[in-house]
Amino acid sequence: MPPTTVPTDADQPSGGPSALPPHRVSIITLGCGRNEVDTEQLAGLFHRDGATIVDDPAGADVLLVNTCTFIAPAKQESIDTVLAACQLKDDAAARAVVVVGCMAQRYPQELADAIPEADAIVGFDGYPRLPEIVDQILAGRTTERVVGVGAAHPGRRPAGRELPLMVVPATAGADAPGHPITPDGPPPHRAITSQDDLDRMPASGPRFPIRHLGVDGSLRPWAYLKIASGCDRVCTFCAIPSFRGRFRSRPAEELLTEARWLAEQGVRELVLVSENTTSWGKDLPGGRELQPALLEALAAVDGVERIRLMYLQPAELTDQLLRTIAELPEVASYYDLSLQHVSGPVIARMGRSGDDERFARLIERARQLDPDAVFRSNFILGFPGETGADVARLETFLLEQRLDWAGFFTFSAEDGTPSASYPDQVPEPVAWERLRRVSELQERVADAAAARFVGRDLEVLVDEVEDDPADGVRTLARSYREAPDTDGEIELVAADGSPAAVPAGRILTARVLDSVGVDLLAEVDPSVAGGSRG
Repeated sequence: MPPTTVPTDADQPSGGPSALPPHRVSIITLGCGRNEVDTEQLAGLFHRDGATIVDDPAGADVLLVNTCTFIAPAKQESIDTVLAACQLKDDAAARAVVVVGCMAQRYPQELADAIPEADAIVGFDGYPRLPEIVDQILAGRTTERVVGVGAAHPGRRPAGRELPLMVVPATAGADAPGHPITPDGPPPHRAITSQDDLDRMPASGPRFPIRHLGVDGSLRPWAYLKIASGCDRVCTFCAIPSFRGRFRSRPAEELLTEARWLAEQGVRELVLVSENTTSWGKDLPGGRELQPALLEALAAVDGVERIRLMYLQPAELTDQLLRTIAELPEVASYYDLSLQHVSGPVIARMGRSGDDERFARLIERARQLDPDAVFRSNFILGFPGETGADVARLETFLLEQRLDWAGFFTFSAEDGTPSASYPDQVPEPVAWERLRRVSELQERVADAAAARFVGRDLEVLVDEVEDDPADGVRTLARSYREAPDTDGEIELVAADGSPAAVPAGRILTARVLDSVGVDLLAEVDPSVAGGSRG
């Protein structure tokens, strides 16, 4: 099945067909799932312009590097990747290298000065014009290398002030208050002129992002659905609002239209992402109370078998939303909680709220509603002022709460953030030692969490049949407990131990035979495999 692009009547680019031969475009994606959605949107623009999207950078004449600038290692990886892409001008067929993404938006001139081999640094405002920009580069008509780097998006005014939020300008447009969300979507609404240009199709086409699936050369049975952009929080360690802009929800009918299209392309699992997924709706009439209705409407989309929510702010998780996650069969009881730490004093210095006791009550409530709920979080070690007692509190929390998954980072002093100049900076070797110790503890906790599933039947979605020269053929799947890209996997085998003969995209029940670290080994009943959903 070839890669798929959103259907639209506006098949020609806004500037008309290119006079140059069709490009072969490769987009290298770094960072989070939100960046992956951006990549699919950019690929959609080029595909609509007549380009061929290729997954191998060595086979492309146009290379885009979608960069990340979350923490220092991500910045370095972005720089290294851009340099490697520029080298393909000498070693392969590349004729143009364009840097996009968060690093291009945040450090445009610095990148232009440091990497003169890159042909253009394009910020978010330049995304809709990227095919035209590439044409100009290839024709030798460029007059500037830094393009489309505007101010961060102003966003809209939040409907409430339950959290420490930045107050932002209001703009027109949204769903009319009082209209319920239904599986068919709410009534049409006025145009939201403040939404990013790329997040809209032309007036003649459906109103959801242009997307070209299969950018990496293969179609997956799951897809990210970006429900919002930007962030209004004031965490003292994070610079995202300074370049991604303020939080802005995408309207429900737009999300439902996109979800239906994704399901038509064979997507069975929707992974909802944004900087703060639990903020969705706060800037729309009806507020965050719309979230359960949105999940119900998405669950009713024909072909969607599983919905997963990522990036949940604990202070925004209402009991109503917890009940909806627990009660809707299509919604995974999977809680990706943005905790960052559990020691109250550290969390206060981070500009956040909560502590180990409040977080424990939240987890306890989720388990009351669904004893099989699983949990993931990320934590920062070595935040300024963090003490040994703070780390000990985190270790106790991990042992008591038994998170299924956790990621750990050392503190990264980000330009322009308050914590970069805080006193009591933790020496880097101390931070790394704390990370090592806590990671080893969590590894044991996670292994034990996986072992609890041995002997159980799980409904799994087959992600891929992998043919690796070293490991041979493996049929890999995920259940509700494993998010794509971040967590473990389930290897499916037949009764004789051979790889299960089940195609990607199939949903079936498998019995867990064993756990290998955080990964599971599960057996498929041949009679079930033949008649399973998919």
